[in-house]
Order: sequence, then structure tokens, then C-alpha cells
Amino acid sequence: MKYLLKISLFSLAVMFMQGCATHQNFVKKYNAWVGQDINDLIQKIGYPDSTYILPNKNKVYVYERSRIYSYPSMSMGYGHWPYYHGGYGMFGYGTDVVQKTCKLYLETNKKGIIVRWGSSGNACVSN
Repeated sequence: MKYLLKISLFSLAVMFMQGCATHQNFVKKYNAWVGQDINDLIQKIGYPDSTYILPNKNKVYVYERSRIYSYPSMSMGYGHWPYYHGGYGMFGYGTDVVQKTCKLYLETNKKGIIVRWGSSGNACVSN
């Protein structure tokens, strides 16, 4: 029972931490950077992980973030399980692993002004 309480409290804590961070806020944040100088953004969030030049001579700055979360899990089922001395039922503990990623692309013109941006991944969120 204590284990179930710990799992419940951990799940609630994760939900509250994620509550304010949304993809909509992420979109608003980077929409506001369109038309701004890339050097100002670099000063605010740091150097990009990579850059490349497009055929039209615009430059793309790429920021990549990845995190791996591990949390306890529990499985339950019903049926014959020979390892329980011929009894019925199954109850087990394990660990679930989830990878959260976000890749941010910022395209700038020849003057270093951000002209568009895009993202990919399952964790592109912001406060």
C-alpha cells in the first residue's frame, strides 16, 4: 500500500511540474523571436548545437534537447502463473523509461534576422 501511495504522489508531482509548460507557450515564445536578431537569442539561451547553410544562403541554427525519465511501474493481471505455487493472479514491479526530445530550428537571413522557425519532438514546451 505504501508503494502505491509513493507512485501516486510521484505522478502528481510530475503533473504539477509539467502543468505550466505547454506547447502553446513554446509557439508563442518563438513566434515573438521572428524578426529579431539571432545574436540576441544566442545571448539569452546559449550557443546552438549545430548550424547549416541553406541553398538560398540563409543559415539555420539547431538546438537539441533530450531527457530520459525513469519511473517505477506496476503490472497486474489475472490468470494461472506457475511461479506462485499454482495460484492465480500476477503482480509485478518494474521500471518504465520515457525519452523526451525537442529539436528547435531557427532560420536567419543574411543579416542574422530570424525569418522563421520550426520544431520537432515530443517535448517542445515552454513556461
